[in-house]
Amino acid sequence: MVVTPCGFDSLSGHQTLKIYGSELKFCSNCGSSVVSRIPDGDHRPRFVCTSCDTIHYKNPLLVLGCVPQWEHKILLCKRAIEPRLGFWTVPAGFMEIGETMQHAAARECYEEAMAKVEIGSLLAVANLTHAGQVHIMFRARLLAPEFAPGPESLEVGLYSEAEIPWSDLAFPSGEFTLRKFFADRAAGREDHHFTELTRPLKSGVAQ
Repeated sequence: MVVTPCGFDSLSGHQTLKIYGSELKFCSNCGSSVVSRIPDGDHRPRFVCTSCDTIHYKNPLLVLGCVPQWEHKILLCKRAIEPRLGFWTVPAGFMEIGETMQHAAARECYEEAMAKVEIGSLLAVANLTHAGQVHIMFRARLLAPEFAPGPESLEVGLYSEAEIPWSDLAFPSGEFTLRKFFADRAAGREDHHFTELTRPLKSGVAQ
């Protein structure tokens, strides 16, 4: 397990709320303004309504994805949207209500690459504490070598390990996932790996 020092104790409450998404301004219950404060009986700053006292919790989001394999190659997508427009990634995206993790990973693969997969073993879990996200990645098997760019992809293709555009990968979690995937495959095992990633995205567009 690889862990980079980071956590709530290293940040102010106001910073933490800003990191976990856009700052909330209005209460979804009554429409009044909200403030950031520590509610009675709590120990963390929350968004609290100034009128009805409703507490609005901001919890980490789950991102589910997979590394689809066909023979000795894996499927990658070139992003057609921000963040990281023009960079490469494994198919992944936010989990929806009513889904299992495996279903979310398979759905994202179909939406981004028009590819049907059988989800396999757990591969990697990356905690993105700076972004308020947890990225969970599975191994997967392409049911057929049939794929095409979905609305969020510019290109989709099968790549061997030597062909991976390592310098143009979109996200640190994707690089971590792919390196563990190929290392495990070379060793003939299917381990699962955990890490905490604190490096923010770099600016710029792939050429």
